Amino acid sequence: MVLLVFVMFLGSTMTAAADYPNDWTHRPVLEHFTGLSCPPCMSGAHPDSTQLWQEEGYTEGNPWNYIEFHELNGGGEDDLMTDESEDRMRYYQPGVSGTPSLEADGGYVQLGGSHGSTADANYADMKEALADSGNRDAIKKVKLDVVSKFDGSEFVINVTVEYLQNDEAFDPFNPLAPDTLNGLLHVFMIEDNVTAWSTVNEEYVTTHNVFREYGMEGEEITLEVGETWNKMAVWNVPTTAIRDGEEEEIRVPINPLNVYPVAVLYDTDDTSSGRGDGSDNNDGGDGDGTPRALNSATPMSSAYDADQTPPTIRDITLKKEGKKVNASLYLDDRDDIAGAIILYTTSLGGDNESVPTWMSAEIKLKACVGDVCDKKESGLGYATLDITPGTEFYFYVLAYDGEWTQATSKQMKASDYMKVSSGGSDATPFDPMLPILAFAIVAIMVSRKRRN
Repeated sequence: MVLLVFVMFLGSTMTAAADYPNDWTHRPVLEHFTGLSCPPCMSGAHPDSTQLWQEEGYTEGNPWNYIEFHELNGGGEDDLMTDESEDRMRYYQPGVSGTPSLEADGGYVQLGGSHGSTADANYADMKEALADSGNRDAIKKVKLDVVSKFDGSEFVINVTVEYLQNDEAFDPFNPLAPDTLNGLLHVFMIEDNVTAWSTVNEEYVTTHNVFREYGMEGEEITLEVGETWNKMAVWNVPTTAIRDGEEEEIRVPINPLNVYPVAVLYDTDDTSSGRGDGSDNNDGGDGDGTPRALNSATPMSSAYDADQTPPTIRDITLKKEGKKVNASLYLDDRDDIAGAIILYTTSLGGDNESVPTWMSAEIKLKACVGDVCDKKESGLGYATLDITPGTEFYFYVLAYDGEWTQATSKQMKASDYMKVSSGGSDATPFDPMLPILAFAIVAIMVSRKRRN
C-alpha cells in the first residue's frame, strides 16, 4: 500500500520537464558587472565574456542567457551606466563589491569581484560556472516562457510561469512535505551589439546584452505544483536615464531592433551557493543570501521550446503614390498573423555615437477586419510610409504570428525594392490574382482560335 501511494504521488506531481540544450535542467543566467573605464574588466573579463557569448549565445535553443550591467567602479566614465544597473550590483554586495564580477544563477557560482571565491572572472571559469549551474538538479522545476511584440514605440511583454515539480528536497517517505514555490521574477530589457566609448581602450567597443531597464521588476509569485502564473506588461523605449540620481538624456540611444527581454525566475527559499560560495571571504559572504535562479527565458528560447517557426516575409515591393510611399508584401505562417510593422530610417548612423532614428508604419492585412484575421497560409499586407518619394531610406519588416513568434527581415535598401516601369511611371505591386487572370486570358484566346 505504501508503494502504491508513492507511485501515485509520483504520477500526479512529477510532470515531464522541457528538454533544454546541453541536457541541462534549465537555462542558467550569467549576470556580468563590468565597466568600460575599468582596466581589469577591459583586459580580462570583458573580452572573455564577449568571446564566450559569441561562441555559444547565438546557438539554436538559446542554452543560457547573459546580461551586462555597467558600473563606474574606479572612476572614469561609462555612458552605459545607470542607477538601476548600479543597484543590481549592490544587490549582490558585499560579495560583489568590485568589477569585474559575475553571478551565475543568482550567486550559485560567484566569479571575480572581491568575494574571494575560487572562481575567477575568466573564460574557462565562466564556462565551468554555467555548466555547474545548468546541471543543478536539486531545484524546483519551472517552465518559463516570455514573448514580446514591438509596435514601433513600445514593447508588449507576456510572461508565463508553470510550476512543474519539486526536485529540491523530494522525500518519498513524506509525500505531504511543502512543495510551494516562492518566486521572484525580473524581466531585464537588454540591448545587444551596443557601441560605446571605452576610456581604457581609447576607442569605441561593441558590447553585448546591455541592461537598459526592467520590463518587470520584483514580481512575487507563489505557486503549488501544477499551477500557472501569467502577466502582461508594456515597456516604452526610454530616451532618458537616471544617473547619480539625476535624469538626463540617454547617452547612447537605444536601437529597438537589438532589444529583447530576458525573464529570470529566482527561488527565494533557495539561497545556498555551490562552489565559490564566499566561505573564505573576509566580508562573511553575505552575498550568499541572494536567491538562486530557477530558469531564464527569452522570446527565442520560448519559440524553440514550443517548436514555433516564425512567419515568412516575402514579395516586398515599394511604390510611389503621390507624396507617400506605399509598401506591399506577403506573410506566410502556419498560425494566424498577429501583426506586422515596417521600421524605416533615412540614416543608418555609423559614426559610433548615434543610432538610427526609426519611424514605423503598421502593415494592414487584407484578410483582416479590425483585429480579426482569417486563418490563411498567406496574407497580402499594405503599409503607407511617411516619407517623401525619391528619398533613399533603409527598412526592416517585423512580423508576429498568433503565438507572438517574431520574424525580422534583413536590412533592405528602398531603391532595390522600388518598382518603376520602363516608361518611368510606377509599376503596380504584384497581385496574387494576376497569374489567374493571365491564365484565363490565354484560355479564352486559345478557345477562340480553335473556333476559327
